[in-house]
Amino acid sequence: MDPALGSNLLKLVAPVAVAVVMATVTRRRGNTGSDRVGLVRPRARDVGRWLLIWAVWVALTEVATRLLGIEGAAPWVGYSPLVIVIRILAIGVAGPVAEELAFRGIAHWRLRTTPLGTAGAVVVTSLLWTALHFQYEPAILAQIFLDGLVLGAARVRTGSLGAPIAMHVTGNLFSIAESLFGLG
Repeated sequence: MDPALGSNLLKLVAPVAVAVVMATVTRRRGNTGSDRVGLVRPRARDVGRWLLIWAVWVALTEVATRLLGIEGAAPWVGYSPLVIVIRILAIGVAGPVAEELAFRGIAHWRLRTTPLGTAGAVVVTSLLWTALHFQYEPAILAQIFLDGLVLGAARVRTGSLGAPIAMHVTGNLFSIAESLFGLG
């Protein structure tokens, strides 16, 4: 098997498997559909509002990273069309869904009932989510942490994972577009 195909299939299968396991465990514990985990349908108006906030946030961070001389997304060169499709599904959709379910869903729910409260849960889950992205340079990690705070605010304000999932997917797809089409 082509090494690029194998590694990218893993990038797709791993988050899908994690999301399925988390959803299954959550469902078995009787939490599905509850506001505790955020598996409730958000209002379309709320999602639209948070997507607009996210678009402004992404634009501001793009300007900031350029002013600070931080490199944008690396180009995707040398990948077959199949690998590109798998990467888009993995990085653009499956990864964000699994991460939001884990961090702004389950971890947030568990932490907000501790003395940390809701605000502390947003900060701690943002820190944990940032740690997951250890491969990036410190300036990018700072941006990821701040992104996590915005995603956490959307989770809290809407009571649903719908808005942060839509925001995260949109952000990752924008980064992919930068990599594919040199938009960065």
